Amino acid sequence: MADYYELLGVSRSAGPDELKRAYRQRARELHPDANPNDSAAAERFKEVSRAYQVLADPDQRARYDRFGEAGVGNANGGPNVDDIFSGGLNDLFSSLFGNTGGFGGGRRGPSGPPRGQDMEVSARISFEQAVFGSTVPVTLKLPQRCPDCDGSGAGAGTQPVPCVECSGSGQVQRVRQSLLGQMVTTSACPRCGGLGQVVVTPCPTCRGEGRVR
Repeated sequence: MADYYELLGVSRSAGPDELKRAYRQRARELHPDANPNDSAAAERFKEVSRAYQVLADPDQRARYDRFGEAGVGNANGGPNVDDIFSGGLNDLFSSLFGNTGGFGGGRRGPSGPPRGQDMEVSARISFEQAVFGSTVPVTLKLPQRCPDCDGSGAGAGTQPVPCVECSGSGQVQRVRQSLLGQMVTTSACPRCGGLGQVVVTPCPTCRGEGRVR
């Protein structure tokens, strides 16, 4: 596939609005309805749509700028750089050296709780909106910082205390024997969930979570 920026006819420094305008223009020119029985235009339309899909997303665009198409997979669902490098090698080095040495570059601070799930909402849109883009209002219920405890999760007059299991680091280490000798693994503390602290007296408003909907 040709360079995504060339497909849209924009420079590599193009902003979101310029990308959208360029995509709409190219999509109108190449849309199958405007080019019946033209397989080349239909294929070009798919390439342009793929290019805009990648460049309109800041994370995918950053990977594309750094690694090219290999960094974002391909239109057929091929692997991307994150799939290739983020799992296997990191897991291997973590099992051999833990998160306190090896290729980690020194001791790390508390890992923190795992990332929460993405919010998802369904919206009914027309075919034209799907092709040329549109703004659709949606309603979401999202967790916000608890106003009574300011997000600490602790009741009035109290504060979270350091976790006794991980000594406030948010991480626990385990040593096990293997064919290569002793292996040290580091993971989030199961008692505090990687926060490094626990709430002894929970806030009655958020029940210790620190967030309310």
